[in-house]
Amino acid sequence: MQIKNIFNRKENSYKNNYGHILVIAGSHTMPGAAVMCANSAITSGAGLVTVAFPKSAYMSISANIKPEIMLLPLEENIQDITKSAQNKILNFIKDKNISSVAIGCGMGKIASLKNLIFSIIKNFDIYMTIDADGLNSLRNIQKNSVIKEFKNSKAKIIVTPHPKEFERISGIKYKDDKKYRKQITKTFAKNNDIICLLKGHNSVVSDGKKLYINNTGNPGMATAGSGDVLTGIVSAFVCNENKDLLLKVATAVYIHGLAGDFASKEKTQTCMCATDITNNIYKAIQKISK
Repeated sequence: MQIKNIFNRKENSYKNNYGHILVIAGSHTMPGAAVMCANSAITSGAGLVTVAFPKSAYMSISANIKPEIMLLPLEENIQDITKSAQNKILNFIKDKNISSVAIGCGMGKIASLKNLIFSIIKNFDIYMTIDADGLNSLRNIQKNSVIKEFKNSKAKIIVTPHPKEFERISGIKYKDDKKYRKQITKTFAKNNDIICLLKGHNSVVSDGKKLYINNTGNPGMATAGSGDVLTGIVSAFVCNENKDLLLKVATAVYIHGLAGDFASKEKTQTCMCATDITNNIYKAIQKISK
């Protein structure tokens, strides 16, 4: 994979050149998902990161988030996002000139999450990375593997499903065959004018035209939070000034796997955790930017 100018920075640049990312994630039972996603985003070169989360998770998130990250606590009902919270998010995206949104990590079953996702992609020309519970909120709404809201989106959408999540949002049956994985990833991306990142061993990334297959990573990365870390990296990398969005997403996947390889050397595949991946992002970027 040819990585062109992904990590270059101009001498006269400032933080807004590298994007303001809004991470919408976490819950009182899974606060770590928001922490891992946001921490990985700021570690991957984002200029600014704000994390929006339910107030019930405040103590856990504020105690573990990197100090550079801003907090946007939200009002909540049981298993739902209140109307005032949704408005707060939409106004924040507009007022703060948000470049990139990552949504879904560790949010649980949220009744109004689908509507929030559709409101964002309908109204804002930004990057939108949808993962985990964000994907699960979109289950079974496609027709002939097309989600009409994706087709009519202003946002540039990246979806990051694992195989079961892919089945739920695409309606396409998954089978663990290399050629078939490439085919279904490309088909779903093309049908919806999105980038699809199908996770797994040798993750596949496609915009419906071109396709990349990742060759970094190891079985130690099959651990809780690894996907949250990847979503954070993707949400940061897409803000880079390079115009090739597919290349930026594929590079994020490559860096995620390479950081995981460094983590496994330090901790072993058995003992490594997702936070170890975040802690090795700098080594991965250092290695390929030489």
